[in-house]
Amino acid sequence: MDSLPVIDLRPLRDGSDPLAVAGALDTACTDLGFFVITGHGLDPALRAAAVDQAKRFFALPLEAKMDIAIAKSCCHSGYVAARAETLDDTAGADTKEALDITTDRGPDHPDVIAGTPLHGAAQWPATLMPGFRDVADAYAAACLDINTHLMRGLALALGLTEDWFVPMFRDPLASLRMLHYAPVPAEETAPAAGAHTDYGSLTLLAQDDVGGLQVAARGGGWIDVTTPPDALIVNLGDMIARWTNHRYVSTRHRVLAPVDRDRYSLPFFVAPDFHAVVEAIPTCVEPDTEPLYPPIAAGEYMLSRFDATHDYLKAKA
Repeated sequence: MDSLPVIDLRPLRDGSDPLAVAGALDTACTDLGFFVITGHGLDPALRAAAVDQAKRFFALPLEAKMDIAIAKSCCHSGYVAARAETLDDTAGADTKEALDITTDRGPDHPDVIAGTPLHGAAQWPATLMPGFRDVADAYAAACLDINTHLMRGLALALGLTEDWFVPMFRDPLASLRMLHYAPVPAEETAPAAGAHTDYGSLTLLAQDDVGGLQVAARGGGWIDVTTPPDALIVNLGDMIARWTNHRYVSTRHRVLAPVDRDRYSLPFFVAPDFHAVVEAIPTCVEPDTEPLYPPIAAGEYMLSRFDATHDYLKAKA
């Protein structure tokens, strides 16, 4: 395979042929766990506006960005400077910079009152650019809608009722991540984002045309990922692999540093509710066999993965 499969979500979204889409999703998820979606319903103008806001944020002086450093957050929200995250220990710290925008939960939210980790107020730029929060919130809402349709499709693909996952995504752990990859000299070959798998259930990625994303091919080597205009890349995280008892796969991927242009991308990460229990789906366990993993709360699992990659969390350990 030298490219990712392209799946049109429209027949799932409009109900005209959901089983055909479910079949295509099942094939993609058992093979590589990476695919491209069209017909997803994300407004191209909203996508362009989100990218524009990302560019404006990353153009701020470092001191302004550090005002909302992620280390100041109680819920993993804020700015991550270059070389403050290590996704692949063998490659060294990532050279990208990021802004993590988690779901903004107010002081009256039950999990905030209870002191539940990863719940609280998101950090926003102090010198808030006009429209920044409105655009970010609208983009996140659109991605959550797409995630709902995808999880319906996966439920059908796994022989479940289409609403099987709904109770686990009432208040999901979701995060819009704005990423900036600064160009480097041509002789530098280290990845700007080291090879890794994602942690949660699904990732929806909007990328520009600069290139650099590579997905590990099953037979070895790397697949360079390009996408049609306005398409989104979807990949499965380790939680889905665990949930499906490894029927579905979570595949390593990396991003090479751009040489002559800045690269911007918008991954949107989704995981179930903090208290949702992730245990092997019954249709994914063969009779008279034990699941590969014991049950675990989604939030507990996510915390363990964050601790392993972010310098500010390692320092607290």
